[in-house]
Amino acid sequence: MSNITQQIPDFLGGVSTQPDDKKLNNQVKEIINGYPDPTFGLIKRPGFNWKADLGSATTYATGHWFYFRRTSTEAYVGVIKTGTIKMWNTDGTAATVTSGTGQAYLQGNHNDFHVVSRESEIIIVNKTITSAMSSSTVSGSVTGPAVDSIGNLPAASGVSGQIRKVANTSAASDDFYLISDGSVWNETVKPGVKVGLDNTTMPHKLSYTGTNTFTFSSITYTDRAVGDATTNPEPGFIGNKINYAFFSNNRLGFLAGDVVTMGQPATGDNFFNYFINSAQIASDADPIDLKCVSLNPVKLTAAVPTLQGIVLFSQQQQFMLFSDTSVFSPKQAVIKSISNYEVDPDIAPVETGTNITFVNKTTDYCRVFGMQTQGQGASPLFIDLGKTVTQYIPDEVSQLFSDTQNSYIGLYGQASKKIYYYRSYSEGNQNLMRSWYSWEMPGNVQFFATDTDNLIAVVKGDQQMTLLTSQLNALPTSITSVSGNPSFDYMALPSSKTYDVATKTTKLFIPFELISGLTPVVVEDSTGVYHTPTTSSTGGNHFVLTGQDYSSQTLKVGYKLDFTVKLPQIFFRNGEQVDYTAYLVVNRMKFAVGLSSNVDFKITPRKQPEQKITGGILKTGYSPLDEIPMVNSIIFDVPIHQRNDNYEFKIFSNTPFIVSLNSATWEGNYSSKYYRRT
Repeated sequence: MSNITQQIPDFLGGVSTQPDDKKLNNQVKEIINGYPDPTFGLIKRPGFNWKADLGSATTYATGHWFYFRRTSTEAYVGVIKTGTIKMWNTDGTAATVTSGTGQAYLQGNHNDFHVVSRESEIIIVNKTITSAMSSSTVSGSVTGPAVDSIGNLPAASGVSGQIRKVANTSAASDDFYLISDGSVWNETVKPGVKVGLDNTTMPHKLSYTGTNTFTFSSITYTDRAVGDATTNPEPGFIGNKINYAFFSNNRLGFLAGDVVTMGQPATGDNFFNYFINSAQIASDADPIDLKCVSLNPVKLTAAVPTLQGIVLFSQQQQFMLFSDTSVFSPKQAVIKSISNYEVDPDIAPVETGTNITFVNKTTDYCRVFGMQTQGQGASPLFIDLGKTVTQYIPDEVSQLFSDTQNSYIGLYGQASKKIYYYRSYSEGNQNLMRSWYSWEMPGNVQFFATDTDNLIAVVKGDQQMTLLTSQLNALPTSITSVSGNPSFDYMALPSSKTYDVATKTTKLFIPFELISGLTPVVVEDSTGVYHTPTTSSTGGNHFVLTGQDYSSQTLKVGYKLDFTVKLPQIFFRNGEQVDYTAYLVVNRMKFAVGLSSNVDFKITPRKQPEQKITGGILKTGYSPLDEIPMVNSIIFDVPIHQRNDNYEFKIFSNTPFIVSLNSATWEGNYSSKYYRRT
């Protein structure tokens, strides 16, 4: 047998559910709490800071959560649940919401709402409410018989307040109405027609009125000002349930059934006019009201504005709303079908740079697709992003989010702790990284958002809904302090500390709840020494350290997070050829790591107990006691001595410090069984 060695160049290939002999050399079976980065390698995800407990775990369960970014330094998390809306600053401060309780329009749960924001206003759509016209009608009456032209009207000076009908032809489509103000005739609306929209059935708004203050209210939609029910008809969404709202081309659009309706271009902050300005002259500023025509039933569920137009999504078909000219108006706007992919109606597609990502579900798992729109008249390009991880993403996911700056998308469901990520990195037309991985949060994920490297999460613990935040790219590039290198969750300062001289125990009272199934940790901020304390709820939730007085030290408390990478079976590779028939004994593996603390390597031979080998970084004479226990780079040598199909191998870390996996090599004995490979 030959003694050989081969390299695994990196671990940036992510998770693959393909058979091991079909995986790429840098793909693995599982990544939990990792983050693939082209610069630093596969690193342990950053920990999350505790910000606030938001309420009991049942109060906001199945609520609709959303994110509102006011400025680069001021942002909020909100929830809608059973008639109530609540807001919290991402620093943990509860905001005041005027008229935020007991609202009929806010009745509903997780999938019953859609939220879109612009500047200081948040538009809220309740998908269960049918939009309607107002029951009020225009007062007054028409004087005299209709005239066939304006020239046949009497002088306006002598008939102030009179309303006259001008019927140009026998067709009702060119009728209009004028009212005299005593000087001139002005266009007006026909008496007796409905005034406008019923504001109580239409999308409402949450207005930002100042730091940590909001007001919830209905929107005053502009009433019908001219024409009648024929020349100025009711918008297409009337009588239907509005499913989605979006802003594009300075208009606010609504999707309802198979209709897309976009109001007049905004005047100031008024986006809410869905009637025409004149029954005499068609204007480019008139509302756009179009129906999607298809052989299949169409229920529009989402819209994504792009450079080519607005991509409209229904459950079985996609459309493009666009204009062939530079003017986006009722005359030039056109809808055409562009594709026939199935899309989950409850998970809104997201934009990721120049692509759109959407999800469809099978009985047991989810598929994730990427769409790239092309020029006018060209079909979009599609890619199955999850092809190599079939059955990896469960069908319980209910939300999709994206981070264009960091080139990733994420999926989660409110009944699970898991977030599933896909991250890519390209230069030109070359894909240098396409990686699936997952994070396991310290509670069921109710909400997750990312904003310019800020991570915002709401998790459901045993008893509480908790707001957590983190910084994605505040990753350490050198050994500094615990505050700069956190890799544990719920990180916070103790609320208070007490020391009992008699028992030599220090009680660290924590601002968050004690959560079953999580391992508590206490870290000395200056030295990096960490402890696994006991816990107690007697006299208030607290961690307990024994042996000495810690009450005067700067300590951080929280819960450990487990970083796990499960490697696939090792094969001898010759270029793209994988020799899965050979006899191979793996003697050892060597792991090159960047900035890291201790790493555990867990080897489980078949039908034998797990063996754990700790890759330690502390060396006698080289590790001062007052220095954070990390090194900038090191190579860990892990003995194995097993047939390549006789063991499982995991990389693991639950220390409160970072781990950076760069590459690996394996050494072993290889035999081709006397057959030449060609």
